[in-house]
Amino acid sequence: MKALFTNPMTMWLRWLFRKISLESKYRKQHLKLEYMVEITNCTFGNYNTVYKYARLRDTVMGDFSYVARNSQVYNTKIGKFSCIGPNVNTGMGAHPSNAFVSSHPLFYSTLGQSSGMVIVEKNLFDEFPLTEIGNDVWIGNNVTIKYGVTIGDGAIIGSGAVVTKDVEPYSIVGGVPAKIIKYRFKPEEIEFLEKFQWWNKDLDWIKANKELFCNIEQFMKQHASKN
Repeated sequence: MKALFTNPMTMWLRWLFRKISLESKYRKQHLKLEYMVEITNCTFGNYNTVYKYARLRDTVMGDFSYVARNSQVYNTKIGKFSCIGPNVNTGMGAHPSNAFVSSHPLFYSTLGQSSGMVIVEKNLFDEFPLTEIGNDVWIGNNVTIKYGVTIGDGAIIGSGAVVTKDVEPYSIVGGVPAKIIKYRFKPEEIEFLEKFQWWNKDLDWIKANKELFCNIEQFMKQHASKN
């Protein structure tokens, strides 16, 4: 029986059935799932794509956001128009680093990570604090984001960064640990964008204003009086 469920063809058929079922559920929202993705307890917006071999668990995705190949996104809320690059890890479980004598989950978790063994009556530590990724965020390849971190709207995370603390809106960060390199726009431009929240406009508005997205000054000039 074990060989049956580890047979590549059986695994592929099971994945195909789950893919068809999930895409059918979100047909009106145009969800696209590529080869051998794993989706568990997730909610999608409109026009989301999850690329091959990515794994999502307990995650919410806003409109037009995507997750690239081989990424693992757990316990994460993703805003709209955000781009998660390949090999990104975010929202992984936490382990206690002080007070507890041991960091092993046997002493604080009821999930039974060690072959099902459980010795505590209730969870004594928050293993899965929510990670939040804002709107219009771009995360480069091979980035690791610590559990519970908040990435502000419009931020860019450079490839290979290890993000251990909150990231300010419209900042560009990189390195290990990640630090601010610069900001994408002037303070008054960032303030305008955060207040205007173009990502909440409908698709017709986006299409009608697409040319303005190439230049922040023109965008503000056109819409400042309407804000």
